[in-house]
Amino acid sequence: MHDVRSNHKAPGDSLFADAVPEVAPTDALDGEQAQALLRRLLGWLQDERDLQAQNRLDMAIDADMYDGMQWTPEDMAEVQGRGQLPLVFNEIAPMVDWMIGTERRSRVDARVLPRTEEDVAMADVKTKVMKYMSDVNRAVFVRSAAFAEAVKSGLSWIDDGVRDDPSKEKVYKTHESWRNVLHDSRAVRSMDLAGCRYLFRWRDIDLDVAQAMFPGRARLLQEAARDFSADPGEDGDVDGWGGPLAAYAAGRRGSGAMFAGVGHAPQGRRVVRIYECQYRQPQRSRMVQDGPFKGVFDSELDPIVQAALARDASLGIVEKVAMRMQIALFVPGGMLAMGPAPWRHNDFSLTPVWCYRRSRDGMPYGVIRRVRDLQLDLNKRASKANFLINTNQIIAEEGATDDWDTLRDEASRPDGVIIKKRGTELVLRRDAEQVAGQVQMMQYNAQAIQKTGGVADENLGRQTNAVSGEAIKARQLQGSVVTTEPFDNLRLAIQLSGSKELSLIEQFMSEEKVIRLVGEKSRLDWVKVNQVEVGPDGSVRVLDDITASLADFVVSEQDYAGTMRQVMFDSINALAQRVPPEVGLRLMTMAFEYSDLPNKDEIAGAFRRITGEPDPDKEPTPEELQAQQQQAQEQQQALQMQREDARLALQERQAKVREINARAAQLEAQVQAAGAGVDAQLAGQAQRQAMQAQAQASDEIEALSQKLAQAQGEMLRLRIKAESDLERARIDADTRVKVAQINAGADAKLGNIIKRLDAVSAKVQRAQSTGTKRQEDFANDDASSNGSGDA
Repeated sequence: MHDVRSNHKAPGDSLFADAVPEVAPTDALDGEQAQALLRRLLGWLQDERDLQAQNRLDMAIDADMYDGMQWTPEDMAEVQGRGQLPLVFNEIAPMVDWMIGTERRSRVDARVLPRTEEDVAMADVKTKVMKYMSDVNRAVFVRSAAFAEAVKSGLSWIDDGVRDDPSKEKVYKTHESWRNVLHDSRAVRSMDLAGCRYLFRWRDIDLDVAQAMFPGRARLLQEAARDFSADPGEDGDVDGWGGPLAAYAAGRRGSGAMFAGVGHAPQGRRVVRIYECQYRQPQRSRMVQDGPFKGVFDSELDPIVQAALARDASLGIVEKVAMRMQIALFVPGGMLAMGPAPWRHNDFSLTPVWCYRRSRDGMPYGVIRRVRDLQLDLNKRASKANFLINTNQIIAEEGATDDWDTLRDEASRPDGVIIKKRGTELVLRRDAEQVAGQVQMMQYNAQAIQKTGGVADENLGRQTNAVSGEAIKARQLQGSVVTTEPFDNLRLAIQLSGSKELSLIEQFMSEEKVIRLVGEKSRLDWVKVNQVEVGPDGSVRVLDDITASLADFVVSEQDYAGTMRQVMFDSINALAQRVPPEVGLRLMTMAFEYSDLPNKDEIAGAFRRITGEPDPDKEPTPEELQAQQQQAQEQQQALQMQREDARLALQERQAKVREINARAAQLEAQVQAAGAGVDAQLAGQAQRQAMQAQAQASDEIEALSQKLAQAQGEMLRLRIKAESDLERARIDADTRVKVAQINAGADAKLGNIIKRLDAVSAKVQRAQSTGTKRQEDFANDDASSNGSGDA
């Protein structure tokens, strides 16, 4: 007999499990703090689903409208049951395609601006790095895809982030659909998400991939997995207008027993939906107060900033409560990961691309929303008109035929044979008035779609009542103005996304790298960044360190639309006809930069070969470099010859000036020698003329020197701009003529000064000779007087 007193249990009590004591979770993701955060995130997610459910359904309908799915299954079945066809006259698609095509033909460029004068050269390097990343990440196509989706549905997203894949660049840029994102809808006026508290994104990932990503949470992921082909998921109601696409796929696939075999488990694709939440959390943080990293948070995840603070102790640190970006990955059953965001810009990684926003609640909508009802009405009227055209009404007396079914079939046939009884009345009527009315309303709807959407027939290249080219251009330009808001919102998105990308580059691209750039005309350029240099004393410095400071990203001027480019092309060509031929060819080269011709580069290159102008987008060949060196030598020789000619001409005029000074001095000496024999007024005039001649000669030499130097400078400037030997020879000849004219003018002025001195000298000589004669006559008179007195 068993002794039950030792443990107070009888045989068989072990069959019943004892109560499991509560044990504290070993994983922090299962702790109370993580579970409280999970409950809060799930509450935010459910609230946004409820708030945005109706608008997201409308966005899905708008996208289906563009794709031609413009009938609900219920309406389609009812129309087909009446013998009508569910016709679709898609007036929306050309309007949307015009806006998408306009964006792709008017791409924008961007550049990086420095924050201090010392970072000007580094800003240019960062601009080139940004262009390289744009090429690698296919940024222009990412933006175009986001804009296309935003035009249709009203909202799309651009994602800028980092990855640890060594086979690819660290910084990436991708397009994210609105179907996978929910944002804080309470921030109604926030175009840049500055007022948003949180943002959700989700992805359906294969179960084995998810378990490889989170091996410690494999059981949790197994519990959250579902059959992708059988379950449309939580947002299946917006996958299609007529019903969830995943449910349709489930009906097509079946159970999978055909491939697994009888007795085996179905081999459906198991996926798990993982949610990511980026949210702002108030925290007390340390922030850099001054220096190149002013405004950046001091974080353990940013070793570059911490190294800068360690090197320079003078950088100030201020503590304040700030909204810090946090990230959480979870499934409805538990948390997968959580922590602070690793990026420095402290903003969401997703950037919205808006089309239009509703003023009442800020919900997004596209260009289709405004014309959706008109399009639906147009389709129904088209179906109705088609039904009326292909049907007849039979008005007959009772007993007109014995077989009414046969009569109905024959009446609907174009070659039908109708037999009626004698003495009875039978009439077939086609309701042409209703057909005309339906067609007229269809035309009104089509015109209203164009007026409401802002894209007229002129924009689409269709024939209208606008006859003259200027009238057509004016209407096309008006269509561009009406649709400005979506393009302006895209410009804002590019600005915000580019700023985030630049911040990621400055934070994570710290390794040595040689970057290849490809210009618009396949010109290659190579840029080295973060090059480590070791000095003779063992000191290490980094050249072109793009992580050493911060910069700003700005969007350059937007490219011209097709209409504006054509106007500029015509204007420059018209100007080229009114200027000299050599200038006109250069203007035509510039005009072809605005042309849409597929071979415009070849045409512009032919013009450059005629004018001798080099292509600024191509590296010069060795022959071109040799020609440039020869041209520089010729310019130097021509300049030396011009300087020698000017020196000789100046020496010749200086000799004349010395002659004028000598004559003026001689005149003054002549006046002083004459003494009392010259009238005082004439003597003063002679001295003034002499002084004036010396001053004018000196001024003329100074003016001559300035004119000759100016002529040489103008000649050198024109020779530098000149590209052909004939043009340079013409410039040299014109310069020689101009120098000769300057010298001739100086000679004439100096000659006039000499003539004036000669005239004054002649007057003095005549006055002196007259005074001498008078003195001789006076002496003779005195002698006569003395002789007669003696007598």
